[in-house]
Amino acid sequence: MVLLFSSLQKTQNLRLKAYYSTGVDYYMVKTFICAIPYQKRGETKDKDELRDVLYEPRGNTKLAYGSTRFPIIPVINGYAAKGDKIRVIAILTDGPNYKYNFDTYFLPDIARLVDDNGYAFDGVETISSPDSESIDTQLELFMNIISRIGDDEELYACITYGTKPTPIVQLMAMNYAYKIKKNTSVGCIAYGRYMHADPNNNNGIYDQTALFYMDSIVNKLAEMKAPQPEAAIRAMLGIEG
Repeated sequence: MVLLFSSLQKTQNLRLKAYYSTGVDYYMVKTFICAIPYQKRGETKDKDELRDVLYEPRGNTKLAYGSTRFPIIPVINGYAAKGDKIRVIAILTDGPNYKYNFDTYFLPDIARLVDDNGYAFDGVETISSPDSESIDTQLELFMNIISRIGDDEELYACITYGTKPTPIVQLMAMNYAYKIKKNTSVGCIAYGRYMHADPNNNNGIYDQTALFYMDSIVNKLAEMKAPQPEAAIRAMLGIEG
């Protein structure tokens, strides 16, 4: 996709610029942002609602992975290489189910992935958020996310879990950081879909990064009063149709 390629090219140009000016190779910190799910704790662990799911990659083979409870795991596995410095920021909504899933499943799964793949990692960072869909709560979450994002970071996100507004706030915060922070880019935004009613468990993990860039495209097309926005959007994102 044209704009996705431009983002990757931006990252590569930063590395080359740093290398030729200092003689030292340049690597951005890779920051992965996700929300912890609500699924209920069972009477025994085998009855917990949060279960391993095999997500088939849709549109991005880098997202191929085995079974996992957290679609951010395939994103980290696909985009972070051995030795990379990574950050993991988890949005932790108030409530016992969120905390249980975080402690029981998320922390061990991240630790296992870090050990297996050899990342440089200082531990999971959390952003606490009330279990509320009020505008005040969303604004606070937005501010908390952008306060955690620094310069020279490559951003990734999973928008699978959280309250309904959470993915919107994640995208808004990443958009702000992308435009305001120095040398910050966006790598991949993924969504894991679990097919509850499908007996074949035809679950998929989808690369939704194009939606991130589509926001800027739509704003520009609106300013231009483009008569056929769909054709222009497809052309700019490199999507056939």
